[in-house]
Order: sequence, then C-alpha cells, then structure tokens
Amino acid sequence: MQADLILRGATVVTMATDETGAGAPLAIAILDGRIAAVVPEGEAQRWIGDATRVVDVSGKTIVPGFIDSHVHFTQTGLGSLGPQVYDVTRRAQVLETVAAAHAMMADGEPMLVHGLAIADLDAPITMADLDRIAPRRAVMIGDVGAHGCIVSSAAWAMLELGALDGIGRDAQGRPDGVLTAKANTWARYQYYNRAISDARRAQALQRASQMAAEVGITTVHALEGGSPDGRGWLPERDVAVLLAEQATLPVRTVVYFQSTDVQKALDWQLPRIGGCIWVDGAYGEFTAALLEPYCNCAGCTGSLYFSDDELYAFVDRAHRAGLQISMHAIGDAAIEQLLNAYERALTETPRADHRHRIEHFSLPTEAHIARAARLGVAVGMQPNFAMVPDPLPQPDDEPAGLVAYLGYERYQRRHPYRRIVDAGVLVAGGSDADPMPMGPLIGMQRLAAHPEAARRLSAREALALYTVNGARIAFEEHLKGSIEPGKYADLVVLADNPLLADPSTLASIAVEQTIVNGRVVHARGADH
Repeated sequence: MQADLILRGATVVTMATDETGAGAPLAIAILDGRIAAVVPEGEAQRWIGDATRVVDVSGKTIVPGFIDSHVHFTQTGLGSLGPQVYDVTRRAQVLETVAAAHAMMADGEPMLVHGLAIADLDAPITMADLDRIAPRRAVMIGDVGAHGCIVSSAAWAMLELGALDGIGRDAQGRPDGVLTAKANTWARYQYYNRAISDARRAQALQRASQMAAEVGITTVHALEGGSPDGRGWLPERDVAVLLAEQATLPVRTVVYFQSTDVQKALDWQLPRIGGCIWVDGAYGEFTAALLEPYCNCAGCTGSLYFSDDELYAFVDRAHRAGLQISMHAIGDAAIEQLLNAYERALTETPRADHRHRIEHFSLPTEAHIARAARLGVAVGMQPNFAMVPDPLPQPDDEPAGLVAYLGYERYQRRHPYRRIVDAGVLVAGGSDADPMPMGPLIGMQRLAAHPEAARRLSAREALALYTVNGARIAFEEHLKGSIEPGKYADLVVLADNPLLADPSTLASIAVEQTIVNGRVVHARGADH
C-alpha cells in the first residue's frame, strides 16, 4: 500500500505509550488523511510509491496535534480583526487607537475594540470621548473580562436597555456610555447581533483558525453563542455561522452551544451543551462565588447566577437528553453548587461515562476534587492562568493581587493541578482565548516549570492535557490525541522535543508545521 505522505527522520512522541522520543527516529505514513503506520526508518520504503510525497523532518519532533479545550472562537477572530488595546492603561493611548481605526474605516461601519481592562485605566473613558474622536460611528470597547463595556452614542442608539442595572450616568443623570452588570450583558448581545454581520463572523472564524494553526492547534473546542439572561451574552448566530463554516476551516472544531436551550442543541444535532455558561463570575469583579467572604470586600461572597433549583432543572434536562454538559465555575461555592447538581442528576438518572465538565475549577476544596473523581466529572482548565508572581507571595507579605482577594490560605489552593491529576480526574488544557492567547506550549511551560509543587506537572503530563486528554474529554479518543494507525493525521512538527527540553523553554519551541487531516495548514515562514 502506498502512502500519500511520509514524514521521516523525526523524533516521534506518540502519546500512545510512555515513550519520551529519545530513541531512534521514526517514520509516519499518512493515507487518506489518517495515520497508516508509525514505523522505524528502515521500514518506511514499503509505504513509498510514485505518488508519495516524502518530507524529511530530521532533527524535529512530531507530537499529536494540540487540542485547545476552551476557546471563544468567533470572539477570538473578531478581536484580531479590529483595534486591540490589550495591556493599555493610558486613556489617551486608547483614544488614539480608536481615532486611528476610525480614520481607516468606511462610513457607517461599526467598530468593536477588544482587550481593555477598564478598571486599570488611568482616567475614565465616556460616551462623550468616543463621540468626539469617532463622530457618528457606532463604537463598543469591550472589557477584557467581558463584565463591562463603553459605547458611543451611535452604538447606544442601536441598543434597547430600558432601566437595566449597570447603566452609568453623568452628573446630569444622562447615560455616560459605561455599562456593567445586566446592561453590559444585554448591550453586548444586541451589539453583536446588530453590528456584526455573518460575513464578518465567517471572516473571524478563518482568522481564528489560522491563529490556532500557527501555535500547533489542530482541534478547537469552540464555546459559542449564548443567551442574554445574565449568564452569557454571545449571540446564537455565532453557532449557526460556525456550523455552516466548519468544513471550510483549516482546523477541526468541537462546538459547545453556550445556552440552557436543550431542545435547540438537539435540533442542531449537537451531542453536548454549555461551554462557559456562568455559574458564577470572576475574582476581579467580586463575582466568583466563595464559601467564605472576600478578604478585601466585607461580607462579599460573590454571585451565583442560578438558584439551586434553576441549575438542577437545566442539568437534569440536558442529562436526561443524553447530552454532555459543560459549565463555568471558578469559586468554591460555584464548584460545590455545580457538583451538587451533577450528583443529583446522576443519582436520579444513572449514566456511565457521561464526562460532564466543569470549566476553570479554579478554587476546589480537597472534597471537591475527590467528589469530581468519584462522579466521573471532567474539568477543563486553562494553564495560561497558572502565572508565577515574582516574587512568590509569602504568608507575612502585605496582601496584593489575588492574595488581597482570597487571603494567603485560599490563594495557595488555587489551580491545584497536581492534586487534581493525582486524584484521577480527567483534565483537559485550554487557553480561554479571547482574552487569553492561544498557545499550548505556553500552558505546558506554566505547568512543567512552575515553582510551586501544587501547580507543577511533568512535561509529559502537561502535554497529555493538550492531546490525549483533550480528545477524551470530547469523546474523540478513537479519532485523535495520539499518533496511532487509524487515527486522524493531525500532527505538530516542533523544533525541539518538549519532553526532553528545559521546562522553562517550552513556550519558545518553534512550531515548524501543523498538519490536519494529512495536509499542512501552517508552515513556519510560509503562507498556506
């Protein structure tokens, strides 16, 4: 039998065994988009025919294609197409960026600005500022955490917010363009529905796909759509466009519909529902739900966005329908509430191998970890968030950063990858792009080189999060996640072996090629 493509001369880390790739180079034969064989170099010749393309990748390392289990895919693409103000804290610089974009855009074209941390601005930005520098332009500047936005008067005119909570007002009581809480949720939902065309969405998906391929990602778990009920703000149209465009994208997508509308998921013939449906919020806004109060907000314990009965009703409907469920829970109170709902549904309607998910799982207790393992609940975590403060906080330090919110003891409980993996919980790695950057090698380095043992994994364990575990959490382990005959030829060619390299250098390993279905969709230094 003749292969379509032979990759030869490389170190191969299959993730099907415990090998490190330290042995002799191997050859991979690819036929009809699938892996036909992984053989010693000397056996490659029998797969080579007149039409076989042979590529020498000597000195490189091939690993399974990376799987990013948590991407807001349409939004990532949209963010890359418009003005970006990530890490910008100066009001003047933000306004300069908006003014420059306004000058380049056609009349009447709405503007969407990504990446601003509104709370970090040195001075406020208002509707009047946007109207002055971009007159008659609909402009929305979205907060990087998605919990706020700033709109121009032309954008305001597109919105129907009534008297919702969260509408900022000036000294005369007029809307000042700054929106939070429910006003932010509904404003984003309406703006994305009315100002962003489906053609723009399709363009964004192509751009996000190429961004993924550039960092070695071959499968994206796309968390799309939602509902403007305070638990999400992305429009359902995102899902419809993605489903229509799926076959044209250079990377594979696994669609998670971020809604509680079980029937709609079934109508779309999706085997899963949810994604990043908010059970709670985030630390910075004091909305991550905690069992004990925040240390810097007297009496504040965050927000649970569902009552116990509401959450269980949704989980029960989806579970009985045979769907996999995925929801966002950061704080320990939210994790407990979601585990309660999962356990009750599983008790009343037992189902083996359900693989229901908790996204983030940021602050679990030891009991939560043990319970997730017992129930078979999987977790989608984002190692990009496992950042290393310099210097590491100490018990007697003046509280700063996240320590100021949680206190030292709870801070030490955050992101306990080591304990979660050791407990046997299935963990998949993701990025939470946008706002975080896609980049599995970044996440691998954060884990493998982490100075705190509670957050440190071996390089192999870290790689598993983005390969075999990423496949398994989506019920796709028979198709991808390891390099074995019969599986998709989804591969990454790296400049170095991530299992043998210095863990502190993993993020700098170059992605030489990304291959999906046996086709090169990214090659360093070339356009595809």
